[in-house]
Amino acid sequence: MVPGGPRALSTFGAALAALVPFQALSWPGAALGWLAGSVLRIRRRAVEAAMRRAGVAHPAARARGMYRQLGQGLLELFWLAGASEPARDSVVELDAEAAAILSAALARGPVLLAASHTGNWELAAFAAARWLRPRGRSLVVVAKALHVGAFHVFCTRLRESFGVRLVAPLGALTNTKRALRAGDVVVMPIDQVPDRERHGHRIEFLGAKALADRAPAALALAEGATMLVVAADRGEGRQRIRVLAEIPPPARKDRAGFVERATERASAALDGFVRQSPESWLWLHRRWRAPLEADRPETLSGPRKLVTTAHPG
Repeated sequence: MVPGGPRALSTFGAALAALVPFQALSWPGAALGWLAGSVLRIRRRAVEAAMRRAGVAHPAARARGMYRQLGQGLLELFWLAGASEPARDSVVELDAEAAAILSAALARGPVLLAASHTGNWELAAFAAARWLRPRGRSLVVVAKALHVGAFHVFCTRLRESFGVRLVAPLGALTNTKRALRAGDVVVMPIDQVPDRERHGHRIEFLGAKALADRAPAALALAEGATMLVVAADRGEGRQRIRVLAEIPPPARKDRAGFVERATERASAALDGFVRQSPESWLWLHRRWRAPLEADRPETLSGPRKLVTTAHPG
């Protein structure tokens, strides 16, 4: 890691925030996305093939839209590093329906957010943490270290500036259970492949078989938590956080098979959202790859020793 790298990134973000309005990031973001998707063609063929398989109309145009949003989202990270909290508030919202659902779920008991790589997920995390703070609750996100050290430090500091609490996959079961019991809200991803096949459940996702991580549903079952499947999309200059599905904890007589049913329902809700807004999801993910089968320490222990993958924000 280059000395001072994270500080340099933060300084750049502050300068960008001072000079460029948030809405103006769409133009340089589009240029960056064009470079990645049309010049360098980073996984472009795989992205379009996945869209065609899912039945997405005009996959080439939709792919360009996804790369454009990806470029914009990257620039937004730098903007976020220097933006004030009121400025951040002005560009993201937890819509009224989602806020009402979350309030009602919290009144009943623990809540787990089944999240995905949609919209700008860092902004979504900020909005959720900001909404929870005056209610005496924290947002707790299970996340692994990013591969690039300087960028990992930058993103960690950015998330902490939002008031987001990060939990490493190692020991995640203990820490997330503790968080739910304290009344905090836990975030876990549902759009990544688990490390091992036995930790997942086979589903149909966007026109192909995929392995979905069982860990979010297993944690919800163990703690009696409501699962809220959430996603973010871009409106007119603002990010909007939506609740796609609400999965309450089962009655005692319905516990058998709950993990599989909840995993399927959460994935189906995300599938429907992505079909409606293909540009909003990160198709660059190797979502349909086989899981890694290397022998390594489990990150979650407990029933069936489930392993959770990480969420980037």
